[in-house]
Amino acid sequence: MTFKLTAPKLHVTEKHVAGACLELLQYRGYFPVRLQSGYWKSLDGKRVRRMGFPGLPDYVAAHETYPAVFLETKAPKGKLSGAQEQTIWGMRSAFRLAVVAVSDVGALDAWLDEHEAAARKRWQNQ
Repeated sequence: MTFKLTAPKLHVTEKHVAGACLELLQYRGYFPVRLQSGYWKSLDGKRVRRMGFPGLPDYVAAHETYPAVFLETKAPKGKLSGAQEQTIWGMRSAFRLAVVAVSDVGALDAWLDEHEAAARKRWQNQ
């Protein structure tokens, strides 16, 4: 009998992407907090409450020096829902908030470089 070794097939999920992004945020000095959204039913089943709103990003991350960041994570090849696209557009355009949607940690790292550089540039121009 012969044995043949094969590499395991890796299936990267949104949970993997989120975990890597949270580690990166913490490494860079951000404090990430999960934003909950959805319906919650009481234990007795008599009450249903809505938490958050449709399209709310997954996390907000505060930093001592830089403006806070809202983060939406997706699995590789994942797409934003219509509600997420609308909410992110509104947050960026109406409130000028920093919102990023990523499907890999490298994209978040590059985006944070730009986010922090833009903040430093704004401070120099004041």
